[in-house]
Amino acid sequence: MAAAVMLRKRLAQQEFDPNKFVQEISSGGDTYHDLLEHRLKVKNLSDETNLALKKNVYKNYAQFIETAKEISYLESEMYQLSHILTEQKGIMDEMLEMSFSAQDEVVDTKDTTTKEEPKKSIASLLDKVEGCSRVTEVPGRYIIYDTDLTELEPDSFQEIHKVHVFLLNDSLLVTTFQPNRRGPVRFKFQTLYELDSLAVVNVRDVGPVKHAFRILMFPDQRMFQANGPKTKKEWLTSLENAKKAKAAADTRKRELVHQSSRVSMVVKETTPTDDPEDPDDLDSNNPFFQEDDGDLMESSMLKVDWLMELPEDLDMCIAQRNFEDAVDLIIKTNDYLKEVPACPALKDMRARVDHRIELLTDVLIRELSVSPDRSLRGGPQVTRRPVRELIRLGRAIKACDLFLKNRSEAIKQSIRQLRIEGATTVYITKLCNVFFTHMFETGKEFRKAFSNHPGCFSAFVVWANAELKGYVNHFSRQALAKQTNLSVVAECVIIARTYCSKLSAIGLDLLFALNGLLVKGIRDALYYNKDQLIEAARHRNIEEKWYQMNLRNPSSANALVQEMVQCGIPMFPKFVTGGCFIDLSPSMVAFSKLLLAFVNDVLKLYTPEIYPDLIDIVKDVFTNHMQLLEGAVTNEKFVQERQFIIKNADYLFSTLLETLGGKIKEKVGRSPRELEVLKEDRRRISKRAEQVGVLI
Repeated sequence: MAAAVMLRKRLAQQEFDPNKFVQEISSGGDTYHDLLEHRLKVKNLSDETNLALKKNVYKNYAQFIETAKEISYLESEMYQLSHILTEQKGIMDEMLEMSFSAQDEVVDTKDTTTKEEPKKSIASLLDKVEGCSRVTEVPGRYIIYDTDLTELEPDSFQEIHKVHVFLLNDSLLVTTFQPNRRGPVRFKFQTLYELDSLAVVNVRDVGPVKHAFRILMFPDQRMFQANGPKTKKEWLTSLENAKKAKAAADTRKRELVHQSSRVSMVVKETTPTDDPEDPDDLDSNNPFFQEDDGDLMESSMLKVDWLMELPEDLDMCIAQRNFEDAVDLIIKTNDYLKEVPACPALKDMRARVDHRIELLTDVLIRELSVSPDRSLRGGPQVTRRPVRELIRLGRAIKACDLFLKNRSEAIKQSIRQLRIEGATTVYITKLCNVFFTHMFETGKEFRKAFSNHPGCFSAFVVWANAELKGYVNHFSRQALAKQTNLSVVAECVIIARTYCSKLSAIGLDLLFALNGLLVKGIRDALYYNKDQLIEAARHRNIEEKWYQMNLRNPSSANALVQEMVQCGIPMFPKFVTGGCFIDLSPSMVAFSKLLLAFVNDVLKLYTPEIYPDLIDIVKDVFTNHMQLLEGAVTNEKFVQERQFIIKNADYLFSTLLETLGGKIKEKVGRSPRELEVLKEDRRRISKRAEQVGVLI
């Protein structure tokens, strides 16, 4: 033990030299066994170190995960902070260059800027882009620059598709090409980004990636590739100039509103309120009151601090995944904007808010979307948060669709993880437990989430039936395989029906649908096992000698009597003679047990749809066995046993058929009159017996 401690300390020294250590051991005169002992000590020490490392990893596993999440959040915040600092720097530079000495100078500056920019009418978008009517409604918006670009995957740099991008004076419009276009419309609206909510990053030419640049808009980013260096330079320059111009225009608007409201307050304070002659003369002649009072009121309503900071606040909430606060802000804003009279500024604010709503909706949709790297083990409760916020945003139908798709994938993953091992009933029990537990939990969560949207419940019922079909396919491949014994089939179906009936606790009754989906497989199993029963009866009949069944001792006879009574023949004791003899042939006793067990299993599987199949199978089995008896009666080998054969035939109809009829009546609720036709077979065998001289 002490030697191991010393070895551990020596190996842990910073100045440890492995070559010197090996040389000392090899030159110390140690024998072969000593070297093996040294090797074993080092190996044990290595194993202990590895075990300690594993324990530390397991111990700190949760901390590793939390640290990774914090790093991800910190990365998003750093992106946002960089964007905010860049925007603030641009605004401060513009403010230093501007002069607010007079309103006329501001107007002149605005006119000069407008002349420098190559304007294109925003109305031209209506002829080129499908679905952009809302983009053209904002007053004062125009096109600065547009070209075709190639969008690349930001991480792998793989080409995604071709796009056509329009740079507007206040936003960036991304469109895709129409695959089958007709007429002048070439593009389809994809998304719109505000200039003050994005940042442009130049991408160096590395390998196959050339003439590319990134657009950062929190919490996402996109990468575009131009068709040459000149186009890339024009894009970078145009984007930078457009962002600066928009920042300057926003600053001028705020200053004008501030000046107008300040002058209005001064003039109103100096205006006499007791002059009865013409109180409106001053306003009509005052240049500061050329703007309508209603416009001033509207501008002031839209210039409140929290509304001006709304886009940045929403971006912050989305980046921090604070979905609840983001939706609260959107609802508050929508309620506030309802009180603002219609004006151009209102349309602009609406467009900014709608853009954030679309961005938030996309993030929530991704939360519900299924991807290979996303775990679905948390159950439907994991989806509660994004579903709730989508519903609050008025996207209940979309939330319902995504929620159900998410649960479908969770069910598929859980079923794929099941291993097919052991008895069939064991696997079926696991399968039913997994599927119906998922259905039960999904139904409970659905009722909570969409309690105020009854229209979505029809979609849930349709989804549940579709999932049930998938489950039945898995079930049928195992439980209803062609060569499966009918008793196993019956046990598996009973398990499935038992689990399915538990769904009624959440108001979902799928038992009728389950029975309907299982009918075909059950029928196939019934007819396969019927054929096996007939074939077994024929084999036994070939070897039958037609003598009484000898059980050799009374205890065996009593055991058989108890077995037949349990199968449903209470009068079977009357067929016992001599203590250990049964007044029936061995093949008839075996046939009785097989047929009774078969009918018992069929009645466990019973639904009204398989009643005709049950009657047909019983008739076929009896007809086949009567043909065997008829052949034995007329066979010259069994002249002495003909009377005994007729006794077996009497048992077949008077005891066995009556017992089966009683079982069917107890399950179905009415007598199976269709079996009356079998009495014709009994009369036919009696005639054949009389023809060969048997007294009946």
